[in-house]
Amino acid sequence: MDVVVELFWKKGYNGTSMQDLVDATGLNRSSFYNTFVDKFTLFEASLTHYQQKQNQLIPTVNTFKSPKQAITSLFKGISKDIMNGDQKGCLLTNCTTELVKQEPRIKSFLQDNKNKIVNSFISLIQAAQENGEIDPEKDSQTLALYLFSSLQGLRVTSMIDTQLEGVTEEILRSI
Repeated sequence: MDVVVELFWKKGYNGTSMQDLVDATGLNRSSFYNTFVDKFTLFEASLTHYQQKQNQLIPTVNTFKSPKQAITSLFKGISKDIMNGDQKGCLLTNCTTELVKQEPRIKSFLQDNKNKIVNSFISLIQAAQENGEIDPEKDSQTLALYLFSSLQGLRVTSMIDTQLEGVTEEILRSI
């Protein structure tokens, strides 16, 4: 599955041909359709596979000594990955800009993903507010959506510029 994820990540859904998929999987067309049904079904499976790997990177309240440190670690880790990366962005973010208006199932998948990440951020923010690390007057849901949007922005911008360390620091100062 990783090779198919890489292919969709590199070329996008629309840019990936059936021949690309046949070549990547090593299956002939008949076997491909018997195994995966169609390109869209394989794409959805690829998104799920990628999402599961990415969601392992989202810290939980118990991951670090402090919830704010967990948020900081996530953003600095992503910033480091961006600086060392190959400027592909994030598969889910790329999918948002490519397909969200065309495919209701993709939109639903991406909304669910956003909700999971935002809810993780809400838990971290509320714990940080209880610890006095984040201003308790700040709305945790709005701040969580801001952090999610900032992640998305970093990943899109990383496709054209990898020098985002200062931007990451600014995001972290704002919480």
